[in-house]
Amino acid sequence: SIGSANEESFDSEEESCRIDSLETYALDAISMAPLLTQQSCRLACVHSISVKELIFQIICVGKAWEDRDIMEHSNAYVDDLLERCGEIWGHLSSSSLPQSVLKYVWNQLVRSAFLTLQEGFSKISNCSTEGRSLMSMDLATLSHGLISDTIKANLEEAYPTISPPPDSCREEVMRYVDAFIKVFYYPDEDTLDWIRENAGNYHFEHSLSLVTVKCASGCEGSSFWAARKDVVREIYRELKL
Repeated sequence: SIGSANEESFDSEEESCRIDSLETYALDAISMAPLLTQQSCRLACVHSISVKELIFQIICVGKAWEDRDIMEHSNAYVDDLLERCGEIWGHLSSSSLPQSVLKYVWNQLVRSAFLTLQEGFSKISNCSTEGRSLMSMDLATLSHGLISDTIKANLEEAYPTISPPPDSCREEVMRYVDAFIKVFYYPDEDTLDWIRENAGNYHFEHSLSLVTVKCASGCEGSSFWAARKDVVREIYRELKL
């Protein structure tokens, strides 16, 4: 009887452990759900605006980035991007998704559009001052085109009953990318100071590009710019980024 009691006690403890393990697994899965939702939404937005194709188009502007002439209009890829974002909103707004979901998805789409421009700009190794001005013009055109009323006005013919998209992170992300573009105008030491102050907010590759582009256009020797790149690497290493 003692052995039977011990066996029953062991079975009870084993069952309790199984229940605790299952509860822990369920709680972990629930806690990860918001992050998984966020990442899935971001990936869907990136795919929907054809990020790789857009970055390729930015790079293919080629010599225009080095041109010394002031451009009067932004690049055509910005118009294509705005048209794509508008069409996506047209489909989203005609769906039965809750307003909270629509706002979240639209925010992620707007963020993806701006950050794609930044990614493309960071890959331009040779660029004149006028080229940087063209980048700023592209950014301003994108920002204006993503204003809620602008989106609604551009889609009213195709979607007569369309509602404007919700307020988004447009201005916030616009400032974020605009600050990055402006650093290209800074003197070398000021650029490194800016990287130190903002390393936690920008990807390493983007910060490194701020130095790399100066290396391509500067008259100093290769060892000078190699040292500058090492400084950027050390900044991120110290911050464990």
